[in-house]
Amino acid sequence: MEMKVIDVSVYQGNIDWAVTKDHVDGVIIRCGYGSDIRNQDDKRFKENVEACIKYGIPFGVYLYSYAKTVAGAKSEALHVLRLLA
Repeated sequence: MEMKVIDVSVYQGNIDWAVTKDHVDGVIIRCGYGSDIRNQDDKRFKENVEACIKYGIPFGVYLYSYAKTVAGAKSEALHVLRLLA
């Protein structure tokens, strides 16, 4: 079964979700990148999540990782958990 899933982040700009919903089966949304530092949150994460919920589009999230150590990976995990809360 083929599915159309798109990857979105701040770099896609303002997405017309009313149109997009009819052309995708799901969305993977970047929540941020790197360590648990607020300025590394994706600036459109919340907006993209809220749009997927509003239009009933299934979605998942990811963090663009730079971790090279266990401590770095833990910080990145905390970054995702903070944003999901």
